[in-house]
Amino acid sequence: METGKIRDDFPIFQERTELSYLDNAATTQKPAQVIEAVEKFYSQNNSNVGRGLYDLAADSTKAYSQARKNIAEFIGADADETVFVRGCTEAVNLLASSLDIEGRMALPELAHHSEQLPWRENFEEIDFMPVKDGKIDIDAAEKIITEKTAVVSVPHVSNVYGTVQPVEQLVELAHENDALVVLDAAQSVPSMEIDFHSLDVDFAMFSGHKMLGPTGIGVLYGKRNLLEEMMPYQVGGGMVDSVTKQEVEYKPAPEKFEAGTPNIAGAVGLSAAVDYLRQFEPEEILEHERELNRYLVKQLRTIEGIKVLSPGEATITSFTAEFAHPHDIAEVLNQNNVAVRAGNHCAQPLMEKHGINGTVRASPYIYNTEKDVRRLVRAVKEAKRVFDV
Repeated sequence: METGKIRDDFPIFQERTELSYLDNAATTQKPAQVIEAVEKFYSQNNSNVGRGLYDLAADSTKAYSQARKNIAEFIGADADETVFVRGCTEAVNLLASSLDIEGRMALPELAHHSEQLPWRENFEEIDFMPVKDGKIDIDAAEKIITEKTAVVSVPHVSNVYGTVQPVEQLVELAHENDALVVLDAAQSVPSMEIDFHSLDVDFAMFSGHKMLGPTGIGVLYGKRNLLEEMMPYQVGGGMVDSVTKQEVEYKPAPEKFEAGTPNIAGAVGLSAAVDYLRQFEPEEILEHERELNRYLVKQLRTIEGIKVLSPGEATITSFTAEFAHPHDIAEVLNQNNVAVRAGNHCAQPLMEKHGINGTVRASPYIYNTEKDVRRLVRAVKEAKRVFDV
């Protein structure tokens, strides 16, 4: 990838020229094209949607509708299956609150807190699928997912290991037992070719800010028939067809799940992010991430006391150090202008499984280079000199 040319599109790297930003699993930086799309909306088309009868309101509504259609095409879905939400956390809470379903819940040990906690509030019986070599253990999952299972939730890519999970096998296993499949695609949509129809998942969600888009905007995908059966998570203006003193008639999906004024500018910005990502082949992005991670893992393994948790072909590198806490490592990296994430990564059950209190996590993206990796490795070596006494 032409990373030098790509970096020129990101204003933050012009402001912070020495920054090696390797915390992309948490959030990505924004290209000028996305920033300008949001600014253009507010300066030229700002109005509420679906309400006003004047031209400005019509232009705003058109921009919002076109954004939904564009994003839906990018993920292999239809526009009426694409619900705008604030992000993955709201999407899972919406599902957990709106699905009228009974049975057991199957969750992986490596699930992000936002993927598991809403279900734990609504399901009394939770079965945790164990992890082996960074992936959900299919043999164990076959014993856990039964006719008593109502919902199977799975991350497409682990936010700790950076490993692609066996989604196709889990979908087949779940559907054989008449269970619904919910896919957390927060870490996969930014880097992989996604087609939710082909994957045959029942629901999926992702956050815009992890794929170059604005914060506060994301998508819940749902099969049309399932969305129509669900009751709204929130109620208010904009999501009703009629209201009388006796009854309320809601609009069809996706509008019935978008009560109140939506994040119109966020949707426009996310659509711009989709347009930006279309210039790359998804395989190109994925291989770039894996290449940088292979290089990083190779360098880290030359440092005594470093243990890498992420297996081969990962898009994220998580590691620990015998000589220092992850937060201490991250602070030394910060002093060397390297931004990483340190902690439990909202995956405390997985940390408990490993018997650790957290890891250092480096997650590259399209604008990162081997120079960023070398700077990280040099800083880890410096941390070893400081703390390994």
